[in-house]
Amino acid sequence: MQLDVHRYPRDTCVVLVVLGDLDLAGAPRLRQAVVSETATGIRHLVLDLTAVDFIDSTGLGVVVGALRRLRAHDAELSLVCPEPRIRRVFEICDLDRVFTLHATLDDAVPAGGSQ
Repeated sequence: MQLDVHRYPRDTCVVLVVLGDLDLAGAPRLRQAVVSETATGIRHLVLDLTAVDFIDSTGLGVVVGALRRLRAHDAELSLVCPEPRIRRVFEICDLDRVFTLHATLDDAVPAGGSQ
């Protein structure tokens, strides 16, 4: 399934909803979306992975790269990842130690956070 990324502002951040397969074919689309958001000076970006069907090492690399890029710009990255299959990939790679995997968008978007 082709990857799609939808952007929308929410409260104090911007949410990128990722739909489909976050793999070798789809990863460049997410990477470009993150680069575009970083260029706007965003302070908090949320990747909503609720509708991700599959993630491979390339997809994980893009998520880690997004974290590095945002940190370099003094910004924050949150992940929404309720699907057990996708959460398990992060856990197997010990990335659940790097990222907090939020169960819902409401959990990932703190009230009164900064943008």
